[in-house]
Amino acid sequence: MRRMVDAGIQSETIGTIFITHHHPDHDLGLAELMANDFFQLSGAGATRTISIYGPPQTREFVAAAFRYISIPFSIFAAETPSVYTLKSPFAVHDIQHDGLVYQDDKVRVIAAENSHYALMPAKFSARMKSYSYRFETRHGVVVFTGDTGPSDAVTRLAKGADVLVAEVLDLKAMAKIQHIAAEKNRWPPRRLDSMMAHFKFEILDREEVGRLGSKAQVKSVVLYHLGPEGVEPAVFVSGVKKYYSGPVFASADLDRYCLNRPAGKGANTRILIPCR
Repeated sequence: MRRMVDAGIQSETIGTIFITHHHPDHDLGLAELMANDFFQLSGAGATRTISIYGPPQTREFVAAAFRYISIPFSIFAAETPSVYTLKSPFAVHDIQHDGLVYQDDKVRVIAAENSHYALMPAKFSARMKSYSYRFETRHGVVVFTGDTGPSDAVTRLAKGADVLVAEVLDLKAMAKIQHIAAEKNRWPPRRLDSMMAHFKFEILDREEVGRLGSKAQVKSVVLYHLGPEGVEPAVFVSGVKKYYSGPVFASADLDRYCLNRPAGKGANTRILIPCR
């Protein structure tokens, strides 16, 4: 089995996982991560649990994922029952409200429902939610937008953060791609209009990330989930910088960033730089 490693960190050593929302491009990979964690923890005889926090339906989702991985792992359990048992090491928590959702001696986590589902019919909105998170630590404050459109709630959540980690879209480039797809596949106008409304109102365009960073007075911005593919990272950075004057980084997979206190600066001054 391939061991899941992200920038040198074994996934089974991470004690708590947060999910922003249940779109397939954001959570279907959890089953593979769970499989690695179960394999490593169960095989080592570890008794600790891994907590998973997310919007409503996270319990249901994790339970289904564990049933999925249990089918192949049942063979290990049958062959070596003294080593492997099919007991889940995952403790799941559905987040049902904004505000403080987690706290330990190292971090406070505050959630805010964002606008990624702004166009969703009201009959679904009670059980389908999308959250942004604020992580407060003694090393600094990091706000993770997840997927969202413009949102006053996210702006309030990000107020004064050391780092804003924001998804970002080039709306003009995406509109071009969608119109080409509509013409090629003969979409009805309603489908194209629906797709464009989603990108306009439920995703942050690069200029909107800049406005968010400026209004919230964050100290630095890291861009992720850059879309669409084929747009140069510098294009996203320049779009953000139209409205935001602080440092902006267009990240790639496995990039690492560090918050450092420069010599001679105040105790609360932290500067984000790529880790060496």
